[in-house]
Amino acid sequence: MTPHVSIIIPNYNHKPYLQQRLDTVFNQSYQNFEVILLDDASTDGSQAILKQYQNHPKVSHLIINSQNSGSPFKQWQKGINAAKGEWIWIAESDDYCELNFLEQLLSEIDNSIGVCYSQSLDVDETGNEIKHRIEYTQEFTPNIWETSFKMSGYTFIKKYLLFKNVIPNASAVVFKKELVTKETFTDDILNMQMCGDWFFWVQLVYHTQVGFVAVDLNYFRNHKTVSRKHDNFSKKKLRLLEERTILLHILKNNPEQIGVSRVLYKKWFKIHSTRSLFSSSFYEIKLPNTSIFTFLKLFCKYRF
Repeated sequence: MTPHVSIIIPNYNHKPYLQQRLDTVFNQSYQNFEVILLDDASTDGSQAILKQYQNHPKVSHLIINSQNSGSPFKQWQKGINAAKGEWIWIAESDDYCELNFLEQLLSEIDNSIGVCYSQSLDVDETGNEIKHRIEYTQEFTPNIWETSFKMSGYTFIKKYLLFKNVIPNASAVVFKKELVTKETFTDDILNMQMCGDWFFWVQLVYHTQVGFVAVDLNYFRNHKTVSRKHDNFSKKKLRLLEERTILLHILKNNPEQIGVSRVLYKKWFKIHSTRSLFSSSFYEIKLPNTSIFTFLKLFCKYRF
């Protein structure tokens, strides 16, 4: 039977969490799926765990890179290209989920929905709850994630994705493969280290409906090696420059939303001192339709 869902498990040095992820994938209550196992040249012995599953009837591919690709999104692209299912689930190797994850999400999907995701809980290395993801969206009034909803992707971008990545974990999402085009994985997204998933969702939802299921089905692992932590100046700067790329992409179709650039500038100014004014790199964040005068005026306003 042709798999309805292709489950992509991209792994890199997640040996401590990998078995739990595999168990919660293979034991799903919904079973019409294939599994694509990817390893990006791990050095922690996790490849040995994956090789135990290479002859599993649900595993269609086991692809182990001899050299690290340098980008999780190159792995996403590889997995999606190999997928045969109508729906894609990127089940990150350090996360895990409830055994009815697929069944519940697929039961909520109608013909108009192309991207659907569940609520998540943040957990630590051992699975202890850190926080509930409803807190992550509390800045929005109303906090629409308190209940399940369906919304046009265009509205979802203008009201929410324009401001932050409100789909914070790929492991919580299923999406239609047909939404991924040749233009989806641009050099911009493949070179991103922190915001590539945000950019990916922005591109996918433009011409479809987004569904959200307000049930805690996904467990988002936070640990020392998680890639999205930006705890020093270089990482904070890189993240904001990646946000700039996403904002430029959105503004092509929503030029009236230019005011949101000030949110980006405010975060940029917060991590720079007055001495930065004499460095050309300070002006990397400036958008094309912001004059130097306006940019410096905003710096004085937000900095002082």
